[in-house]
Amino acid sequence: MLFAGRPNQSRVLALAAIILLIVWLYKVGGDLAFAPSITKGPWNQKIVGIAASTATEISKPATPKIQDSSTGTQSKESSSTTTAGNGKPVRFHNKTIIIGKMMREDTTWVQKNFASSWRAMIYAVDDIDTQEYQHVLVNKGRESMPYLTYLIDYYDDLSDINVFLHAHEDDYPRAWHNEPPSANYSAVKMLNLLRLDNVREQGYVNLRCNRVPGCPGELHPNRTSFNEEAIEPTWKMLWEYAYGNTFYPDTVGVACCAQFAVTRDKVRERPKGFYQKLMNWLLTTEADDPGRAFEYFWHIIFGMPLVHCEGDYQACICRTYDCGTH
Repeated sequence: MLFAGRPNQSRVLALAAIILLIVWLYKVGGDLAFAPSITKGPWNQKIVGIAASTATEISKPATPKIQDSSTGTQSKESSSTTTAGNGKPVRFHNKTIIIGKMMREDTTWVQKNFASSWRAMIYAVDDIDTQEYQHVLVNKGRESMPYLTYLIDYYDDLSDINVFLHAHEDDYPRAWHNEPPSANYSAVKMLNLLRLDNVREQGYVNLRCNRVPGCPGELHPNRTSFNEEAIEPTWKMLWEYAYGNTFYPDTVGVACCAQFAVTRDKVRERPKGFYQKLMNWLLTTEADDPGRAFEYFWHIIFGMPLVHCEGDYQACICRTYDCGTH
């Protein structure tokens, strides 16, 4: 046995062994007290704040500045500004002129005569590089391409009154369709005399009172045969695409030539998607002259009867242009 021998001697040896063991344990325990702890403390989620200046905001494109039709400078008087609930300025425009033009056409008459009172949206349909004018996707469909482009791009920033015009200022024969009667068929006179109160009341106003051409019934979609120049076949394609049916009206009539005024509220009676749908048709149709079909479609889009023709020319001139006497 380990502790064999005399009892006293054995007890002394055992006591010494115990003391040595205690000393060794104390030393080892002391060293362990300073060892790195591997016990994980409570887990706290790290929260990272995003500074306002670096946060990404998803919003609609900024409203373009009001452009001078020839220089691109901002008009100072054709809009008013208020503040939305988010503290950002919101611009409201009372009147807008919308024009599609070829680069060879002169539209400086708009800036010269209306810079302080109208917002001008002038689209150069045959030049995508110019910085002086608005742009369209492709030069197709005559005035219908810039008209639809404006209705879609500015659907949320429409003016109270939106007037859609051709590019020419005056002169015969290029401006023969302008009203009211004047020596040079002046578009400036037409806009100056236009009764805005009548536009607000009616919602949509054709700027031509003369019934010829277009009235009383220019199109007859349900005829069984058409000549090569007929508008009806293309018009029927547009109708079917827009409304999803082939129940065509017997007669469609409206005074030419796709110049009209329409209110913001009238435009918004249809959702933005409807105008996008019309644009899709215009971009994809293989019809030779889709713009002619739109010429007999705008009044329908804006809620007018299929046959929308004035019965009394002079009454129309007085209602639309204050009798054309100023």
